[in-house]
Amino acid sequence: MTALRLRSILWLAALAAVTAVVLLAMGCGSGSSSPSSSPSSSAAAASSAVVIDGASITADAGLNAMLPASILSRGYLKVASALPYEPWEYFDPPTSKNPAGFDYDLSQAIGAKLGIKASFINTPFDTIILSVTGAKNDMIMADMYDNADREKVLTFVDYAYDGTSILVLTGNPDGLTNLDSLSGKPVAVLSGSSQQALLENVNKTFKSSGKAEMTILALPGTPDGLLAIKGGRAVALVTDHSQAEAVAKSTGGGNVFEVISDPAAPNGYEPAIVGIGIAKSNTPLVTAVQKALQALIDEGSYKTIVDKYGLSPVESALTNQAAVVSASPSP
Repeated sequence: MTALRLRSILWLAALAAVTAVVLLAMGCGSGSSSPSSSPSSSAAAASSAVVIDGASITADAGLNAMLPASILSRGYLKVASALPYEPWEYFDPPTSKNPAGFDYDLSQAIGAKLGIKASFINTPFDTIILSVTGAKNDMIMADMYDNADREKVLTFVDYAYDGTSILVLTGNPDGLTNLDSLSGKPVAVLSGSSQQALLENVNKTFKSSGKAEMTILALPGTPDGLLAIKGGRAVALVTDHSQAEAVAKSTGGGNVFEVISDPAAPNGYEPAIVGIGIAKSNTPLVTAVQKALQALIDEGSYKTIVDKYGLSPVESALTNQAAVVSASPSP
């Protein structure tokens, strides 16, 4: 994310304080959410096709053999994510520990192609990179923007696009129009996210031009940000465009929040590419995941999953494309 982002209150509990409507969004959490079946050996996982979102996926023994020995001996991939963060990852039903969403479905598809189970590990977003570089988890799938700073410690297998938008109460009571209109106002953002970095840079511009800076409220999860808006602590939540749209549509029948429409950025500010983050030193896993994603793209399974969630797809599985996308921001 310019991104990102970068979530342990359950979504339902957070929303109960402000509305009776259940919203699936991004929060702060820890613990583990595993596939419905327990992790098994790669040989067992490769024994039959797996159907995900209507797409039938068959394991590739050659790709399975590329996986690091430590993962093969364990019998499953540890995929770090930060739930809930609709539509990328959330709990279904929201009071359960059952993961769902685009990242979850795609992680299961990649695991199926690799012939191994993929376990979703709920991890606070501001510690999620460390969980991978410290070898606690194998890779990150959490709508994480591929950017130059993150590429210093991670290799990204890029798999979708997103941007940044401004979410406000319905009716836009503060009359916000764009990032510039946030001058002098309290604004909520996810701690450790690319949006936080974006707002800090905007504040530098405000300061240099003699305008009042924002008060940036860096919070542990999206539910906290929504509570801040409802409680008057913040005038807006700056978050991923895809999530802002999902929150606006799903909360209170679409009557609680709205996304600021800026003609200059119809798909969000600073469009960025989203990647699967893997420790730079783990070259075998990078290669295996990249080839698995490319196989899913080639056979059409990837498109089926992307279309289900209405997200912006990549055309091929490439790594570390942040510089390319930033130079051509309309993928």
